[in-house]
Amino acid sequence: MSAPELPVPWQDPLQRLPRKLPARAWILAVVVFAVTYVLMYSVVHIYVDRRACLTTLPDDPGFHLVPKELGWYLVSRLWFEWITIASLLALFVRAYRGDHRPLLRWALALDIQGILRCVTITLLPLCRITVTPGKPAITEIPMLDLGFARIPWRPFASNDLVFSGHVGEFLLLTWATRHWPRPLRAGLIVFQILQAYALLATRGHYTIDMVLAIPCAFFSDSMSIELLAWLSRRKRRPQAPEPAPS
Repeated sequence: MSAPELPVPWQDPLQRLPRKLPARAWILAVVVFAVTYVLMYSVVHIYVDRRACLTTLPDDPGFHLVPKELGWYLVSRLWFEWITIASLLALFVRAYRGDHRPLLRWALALDIQGILRCVTITLLPLCRITVTPGKPAITEIPMLDLGFARIPWRPFASNDLVFSGHVGEFLLLTWATRHWPRPLRAGLIVFQILQAYALLATRGHYTIDMVLAIPCAFFSDSMSIELLAWLSRRKRRPQAPEPAPS
């Protein structure tokens, strides 16, 4: 009898999952994503920007190293959105061709990370360095006109700090795209470095926000894989009892 095969530490954990995942995995990912990010953009972001935050962190070491330059919004917002959309399309194409795992891994991990961020930014009334402590970042509720209705909507908040969703999202994307060619993956890493610099240059996040994003993203990714493994297990049908001997 041969010894059981041990997992290789650097092996992609998705290799133990089937390429095509059941419908319940898709339903869970889509429903939780919609609920989490509508809650974040319509409730949490508006709540944290309309409350009086408590304090800033003026002695952040990253701010001493990186000069303030708002032109870096090009990276932290525009490039961030473009690369996110392009990556999403690429993963949808792969899913259409039969491999659902990378897309659902990323989607479920973003769901879990989004839930964590809703909790942490609500519980930590920290001010962005550009917001005066004791005062709200906004006084009016921004609204989104859907044509048939208007809803509160604020995708980019001011005091959505600990922890950084930008950094967490691209860590999750890097882990979910281990099948991509090395040049593309290297490009993601380079962009992550530029994005971290841009977040400091625009004073969008403190250094601690980006540091804490690493363990939070790791937890979200690990939970996503475990959820996919659980959802992909087939329920065993109970076997009919054997007839009693006559």
